[in-house]
Amino acid sequence: MRNTLRITSLSIVLAAGAFASCAPESDPGARLWRKKCAACHGADGTGRTRFAEGRPFADLTDDRWKHGSDRASVRRLVADGDPASTMPPFAGRLTPEEIDAVVDHALKLATPGSGGAKP
Repeated sequence: MRNTLRITSLSIVLAAGAFASCAPESDPGARLWRKKCAACHGADGTGRTRFAEGRPFADLTDDRWKHGSDRASVRRLVADGDPASTMPPFAGRLTPEEIDAVVDHALKLATPGSGGAKP
């Protein structure tokens, strides 16, 4: 009886964990980051990707922000892109709300203490 209870409890915990990992990302900025930004900037914003090799501004956690690390500058860059680099414009590809969400996520990745942006 005791083993059956343990097995049942373990099954419930494992099922709940599996369900939680399949649940959609609750943070829309994180979801968009993963889809639109992580290939270049990395999931954690460090820019440690094959694509970003030799591109010093791909790392958003190192306090080297070419266009400024304040929210307005980051938002402008995400919306308009940078024709002198590989950063594409996302205005027209993302809604203004989605741009705001991904900017907020980028600034979270580069929180004070990580060496990144100082919002």
